[in-house]
Amino acid sequence: MGMDILSCKTPELVEKELAMRVIACNLVRALMLEAALGEGAILERMSFQGAVSALRYWAPVLAQEHLTDARHGQIYGELLYYLARDRVPLRPGRREPRAKKRRAKPYQLLTKPRHQFQELSHRGKRQQA
Repeated sequence: MGMDILSCKTPELVEKELAMRVIACNLVRALMLEAALGEGAILERMSFQGAVSALRYWAPVLAQEHLTDARHGQIYGELLYYLARDRVPLRPGRREPRAKKRRAKPYQLLTKPRHQFQELSHRGKRQQA
């Protein structure tokens, strides 16, 4: 979900950022559930990332002010239809081990305030003997 690096600095704002991401995730899951129930699709086979992409694509269309309620409902129904059709293929025997994808950076960790920090010339790497 892209929460490995948060942009906020204070604990209060980090909590708010986490809460907003959880709310957004729950809204996408609720939309997927509504699409699955309405179209008779299997929820476990629906793509979360596909739902996020579709929602980003359809959001400007659904946010138009001049739409009548009937037209808005029709567009929303089409969105649910396309969400239900975006299925993850069956992949028997597939393994998805947990592993870190981000590589270590060649810089030191900032362990002190910036005005007290002393950068090492070798930047955390061992010196050649």
